[in-house]
Amino acid sequence: MAVMSTNPSTRLSTPKSAFRLNQIDKIRASGIGDHVSLPQLVVCGDRSAGKSSVLERLTGIPFPRQDGLCTRFATEIILRHSTKPLEINASIRTDSSRSCEDKEALDKYCKKMSNLSDLPQTIEEAAKLMGIRGYSDSGSSNAFALDALRINVSGPIGLHLTIVDLPGLISVESEEQTKRDVEIVHQLVESYIRSPRTIILAVVQAGNDVANQPIITKARDFDVDGLRTVGIITKPDLINKGTEGRIARLANNRDNIKLGLGFFLLKNPTPLELEGGLNSDDASRLEQEFFSMPAWKEHPVDPQRVGASRLK
Repeated sequence: MAVMSTNPSTRLSTPKSAFRLNQIDKIRASGIGDHVSLPQLVVCGDRSAGKSSVLERLTGIPFPRQDGLCTRFATEIILRHSTKPLEINASIRTDSSRSCEDKEALDKYCKKMSNLSDLPQTIEEAAKLMGIRGYSDSGSSNAFALDALRINVSGPIGLHLTIVDLPGLISVESEEQTKRDVEIVHQLVESYIRSPRTIILAVVQAGNDVANQPIITKARDFDVDGLRTVGIITKPDLINKGTEGRIARLANNRDNIKLGLGFFLLKNPTPLELEGGLNSDDASRLEQEFFSMPAWKEHPVDPQRVGASRLK
């Protein structure tokens, strides 16, 4: 397990965000704060694109990312700054298609968490309650759910933001995923990225043709002007030798696929490095060393677009 901070304010707070936080606090003090539509970061992409690793590096929150396990439903981390002591509470927001009996059972779930390092266990508990295949004995045939696990974090954290982890998009049905599973995931992703307050973090694997990755098509469908979509390129360490130039063009937003807000290029820690207790500072150092290799010097990427620290 990586040694990561579980206080998201240490990762995402900046002087600019502190200024905006003060503005929001003033609005809330005037009595209309509950009507302020706050932004949400939604991380989405294909399965195994590295979405959860990106989220953990951005926030310090330990999203599950074990081999063989994938995100089965939306997890919403709702961060709200206040002067009161830190509180973390988990609940489940049920989908409208649920039966009254299911809804009543899921609505009862309420857990007080000591800190965000409890998130993996909480996600597993929610999966069992939702009747996710492989987690529950309910006999459900669904591998995914349209419900959402909500983690409300309030206290002196310095942030007003919602961060959403979504299941990875599946292109075709298989022995493991039914046609209904594929439909549920696409429906779930679309329900989040269509919101005008959503900032879409579209995660794409460097080794795959970006034009064929469904999240890019969906982002263009729901964010026609490209004002809400940020591309994140992952796993550059797994590309074939000699293809660095293609990735550099994409990261520099000079390829056939362009985004209004451009791309960022990240090299996340390997599973072996994480098992060794790699901390965030060491992860950033190794990332910098990777992009200092001759192949990347030959095909330079804008330094402002390289590394998780630049994405923040």
